[in-house]
Amino acid sequence: MINAVLFDMDGVLLESFEAWASLVDAAARHFGHPPVTREAFRAVYGQPTQADVDHFFPGETVEGVEAYYEAHFAEHAAAAVVMPGAADVLTALERQGVPTAVITNTPSGLARQMLESASLAPVAVVGGSDVPKAKPAPDMVFRACEILGVEPWDALVVGDSPYDKQAAAAAGAPFAGIGGIEGNFTLSGLHQVLDIVEGTFK
Repeated sequence: MINAVLFDMDGVLLESFEAWASLVDAAARHFGHPPVTREAFRAVYGQPTQADVDHFFPGETVEGVEAYYEAHFAEHAAAAVVMPGAADVLTALERQGVPTAVITNTPSGLARQMLESASLAPVAVVGGSDVPKAKPAPDMVFRACEILGVEPWDALVVGDSPYDKQAAAAAGAPFAGIGGIEGNFTLSGLHQVLDIVEGTFK
């Protein structure tokens, strides 16, 4: 039985690649590093901030880069688009009494800012800054389940990357893949999350 749903953010609830790519490129210029192309950024998209530092901001601190991200994301927020069905699915789950969380490698403060700017309101947000190890480690799944008061095996993880799938598997949680990745359930759209919760998924 599914008692909670844990969503990845980027590529699942929000299509934010362009917003992130623009923000990271602006950060590179701010810190005096070479511009970051879309192609270069795609290779690390979805990974923790440490990956950005390693690839684009050598010598900078994760804390400094994350502070820049949080201070300047609003300048790039217009490029982030809510994924089809995201708002409706969150609302339907809330009405059914099924708690939701976002688990994202994005720092939690910035993740909340991004979700609020998109008018999306999960019960909880667990970001890369909230746990010892980001995805693909299971720490975020465990932390979200603790906050929501459910066991990992009763929480559906919805994601679009191998990091999401690996985190779910390591936590013992069922995984629903979207955007081309397969799982215990393979989704063609977010609306099918409701079918899984209701036990009618085909």
